[in-house]
Amino acid sequence: MPELTFSDLSKVLEENREIGSEIRMTVNYYLQNYHPKGWNLIDGAKKYIDQNHYLIEAPIQDLAFGGFIRTTNTERMICYINTAQPRMYQNFVVFHELYHLINRFKKIEKMHLVQAEMDNRNEERKADYFASLLLLDEHALRSFFTGPENKRETLFTKILLSMHAFKAPYKAILIRLYELSLISIEDLEELFDKKIDFVEAFRKLGLDTSILESSGVVNFRSLENLMDYHTLPEVAQTSNREILEEVQRFFSGIGKGKRLE
Repeated sequence: MPELTFSDLSKVLEENREIGSEIRMTVNYYLQNYHPKGWNLIDGAKKYIDQNHYLIEAPIQDLAFGGFIRTTNTERMICYINTAQPRMYQNFVVFHELYHLINRFKKIEKMHLVQAEMDNRNEERKADYFASLLLLDEHALRSFFTGPENKRETLFTKILLSMHAFKAPYKAILIRLYELSLISIEDLEELFDKKIDFVEAFRKLGLDTSILESSGVVNFRSLENLMDYHTLPEVAQTSNREILEEVQRFFSGIGKGKRLE
């Protein structure tokens, strides 16, 4: 899949300006009304999805594929996150899908897919911008980036430190910094398409590289709880359990290197 490049940015930035007010309101509404109290942003988003829908996490070895939402015959949806992706991308996908779930009263496709490329459909741009604003709060990012603790660091180092602090992708950080007038268009152009060994760069700074690594989490608890709390006749329950175990084995096999056909 094509990766977002500097040449794509003029359209992205223009669309962000057009939808900015609406998406900021959506972020605030989520935080005030839906986000579980006392939870951090990432774990809280997963908790909200888990409580109100069916959250599935499992690794598949297609790093261009972030996840999907699938409708069911109830108001709840299945939300799948590909845990083979680096954690920073997983975080972005969780918030992207969260936008669709809290706006589920709008028409949604039978299966909505998230891929690692720019999607120009209006609702997808809104979901991406929602993820960016939620992951990279304006005041927190501005305070961190301009704080006295980082005053003597180079621009590139401050960007890496921001990735580490906010657990966010490099290009999402750059776009947000530019929108907040914390870097110039020249900085954006110079850095956006730069090829970087992030693992090596993090290690040189003594930073934990875990956000650059996949988590490999396999989580089917939502489906397991559904079976536990909605008991069916024994024959149907046994059949459902067998199907669930087959799905678990399938995802586990993919996580160990098995390829999708």
